[in-house]
Amino acid sequence: MIVPTNPRTKRNPRDHTGNQKTILAELHAEELAKRKDEIAMFQAQQKAGLDEPIALDEKGRTIQTVSEEAAEEGPVDIPPTTVNIRIACDLEKVTIGQGTDFDFKEGQVYTVPLHVAQHLDRLGYVWQWL
Repeated sequence: MIVPTNPRTKRNPRDHTGNQKTILAELHAEELAKRKDEIAMFQAQQKAGLDEPIALDEKGRTIQTVSEEAAEEGPVDIPPTTVNIRIACDLEKVTIGQGTDFDFKEGQVYTVPLHVAQHLDRLGYVWQWL
């Protein structure tokens, strides 16, 4: 059985955009390879930060974290009614209670008050309890 050859093995000379793309890709191949590595490193850095919890207070504001060195100097009071959760999707301006707005990023670990975590879990937005 003879298989016919593909008639489109060669670029159409009238395809100016395709021809320019090929020429530019060959000219800038080294630069593109470097940029590809930079983008991969940037994305890895962004994903690495998703496992560090961000503490939120009752009003949805970020609580300043204390470094390990400062923590050794003295005790830090943390309310026992907070939990760590990982959110399943991006949420913006979620109002839970009067005057409280929360912003959540998908996959990020958050330390939130227990009632906030329970409310989000009832709605199906909590991916994981930690």
